[in-house]
Amino acid sequence: MKQLKVGIPLYLNTLPILSYLDTEPSRFEVVLKVPRVLNDMLRNGEIQASLSSSVVFAKEFEDYLILPDISISAVGEVKSVIFCHNISLEELHEKPIAITPETESSFCLLRVLFEKFLKIKPRYTFLSCNWKDLSPEEKSNFYGYLAIGDEALTLQLNAEGMVLTDLAKLWLEFTNLPFVFAILVVKKALAEEFEEELKEFAKAIYCARARGLANLKAVASKAHLNLPEDFVFAYLTHLEYDFSGLKQRAFLTFCKYLKDLKVINEVPKLEFFKV
Repeated sequence: MKQLKVGIPLYLNTLPILSYLDTEPSRFEVVLKVPRVLNDMLRNGEIQASLSSSVVFAKEFEDYLILPDISISAVGEVKSVIFCHNISLEELHEKPIAITPETESSFCLLRVLFEKFLKIKPRYTFLSCNWKDLSPEEKSNFYGYLAIGDEALTLQLNAEGMVLTDLAKLWLEFTNLPFVFAILVVKKALAEEFEEELKEFAKAIYCARARGLANLKAVASKAHLNLPEDFVFAYLTHLEYDFSGLKQRAFLTFCKYLKDLKVINEVPKLEFFKV
């Protein structure tokens, strides 16, 4: 029996889904990795579908279908996409800043906020490791650092004297729109071959999302990070997991800015897998 492999980010933000996602017995397997690794696995054909960085679809929309109504989004403060800096944002123009190796969409969001709205362009450096693994001397070379996921949550409790700017909150201030960090996409070329498995997975993830959101207190108690339970619960309440009309409009607005920055050549057309 063929098995559908689906990527899910290995972050606290997917815990409400993963806590109730029934994969046994099943015709699908969940692969847990950080977003950038999942994006590469999807492109390379190692997995057939993934809750991947939204910019993956923006860049390669002709290769994918969207599984309807699943995302990782936030309206305003998200808490897990944070830019840490030791000078004001306006002073960052042409200054070196560090970028986590785990990101794809969040870096593009940072570029839009800085280059389109704040009219600044720092010197971006992608790190090969996370911030905590740098020496004090290496950290001193940068005026800021983009952190995402679990690392961003941990940094909030130990900010080392840096100012923390929540990128989804800043996006809302400039656009009055939510931000869509990830959407669930499937390789278009494989959609027919895995049609039944994808439909089975869709039912499972919709059910898991409903149960997770209805039981956030219980979900928060299962957190794999050493964080206060009330902090985890507050974080999870800031997240949304739908891809409604408003989220679609927000995503396409983001894509228009990416086109302005020449990150993509055209604004994508949203094409959905029929569940």
